[in-house]
Amino acid sequence: MELLPENFGDLTPATPSQGMNRSADNVRTAMKVYVQDGRITDEGLESFVRLFNLGKTRSLSFEQTGKLIDYSGATLSRIFAGKYEGALEKVVEKIDGFLALEAEREKMMGDVFIETSTWHKVKSTCDLSIKRNAITRITGISQIGKTHSLKEYKRQAKFQVCYVRIPAAPTFKLVVDAVCAAVGVNSSLRVEEARPRVANAIGRNTLLIIDELHELIMSAGKSTAMKVLEWFREIWDNSQCGMVLCGTSAMEDDLINDPRMKGWLGQLDHRCIRVAKLPDAIPMADILLAAETYGITGDWGCCENILKGIRMNRLTTCLTMTVSWCNGNNKSKTRHPKTWESFARVYKATFEEA
Repeated sequence: MELLPENFGDLTPATPSQGMNRSADNVRTAMKVYVQDGRITDEGLESFVRLFNLGKTRSLSFEQTGKLIDYSGATLSRIFAGKYEGALEKVVEKIDGFLALEAEREKMMGDVFIETSTWHKVKSTCDLSIKRNAITRITGISQIGKTHSLKEYKRQAKFQVCYVRIPAAPTFKLVVDAVCAAVGVNSSLRVEEARPRVANAIGRNTLLIIDELHELIMSAGKSTAMKVLEWFREIWDNSQCGMVLCGTSAMEDDLINDPRMKGWLGQLDHRCIRVAKLPDAIPMADILLAAETYGITGDWGCCENILKGIRMNRLTTCLTMTVSWCNGNNKSKTRHPKTWESFARVYKATFEEA
């Protein structure tokens, strides 16, 4: 769930004429003068770009975005244009403080996040990608926690993370539009204009996450898939960002490693320094960790058949419903012990009985 600042009540969404209609690549280019003059660091530049993209994503004007950090819209506009002559260190401190607070608010308002083995593998792969400015891949079955972990990584990150979800039945233009929206480039541009500007909108301190990559082969076709992946290689070549490609086994088997594609995609594959393969089923240690987080205890033997092959979305849904049922939120208003027996009862009533 996207969180809004406490004073958002008086910040109405901007109309197109009011909004920040600049593009992130122009903002980044204009603000590089501050880095060249030693007025901010590369990390400070990333803080400004993150604030710009946050305001742009929420359709805020310069004035509304400025209110988030207690600066006027006119001042913020001059900063983003590279024309501000005042001290910038305090502005960076304000931005970093605000972004950290936003992350904490999002954590408090969001679902319970469980640091499973999937999370640790996703985190280490993303860390490697940004530290080495390299391409990595993550592959695993659907509903094992990949996307949830990637979004949690984005929430926790203290640097620019751009998350892109490949749309279903994608055309090349749809993919370009999705990437443009994620990195802050105006999506109204023609494909030929937008393509080179994406690499200019990000940099070495940016992690670009491309999720659901298997959609390229499942619902787009190999011609579109080749165009998209070659463009991703071009983005990395020109920006040297960290890049994580994520999808199901179809991404590996039918796209990257298909003998008919190897000649076309070899350059992208050779740039990849790690392929993290997630398990085909949730490890029991992760299931028990999730149950412990929700307060479910005792012998899980009665649920052995239920837990065999269960996916994370169904597991957490049933854990949530079990806790509610045990707390008396049922027809008889009776409280029940938070045990695996209760879990089994709720599971069967929810997912098995007609």
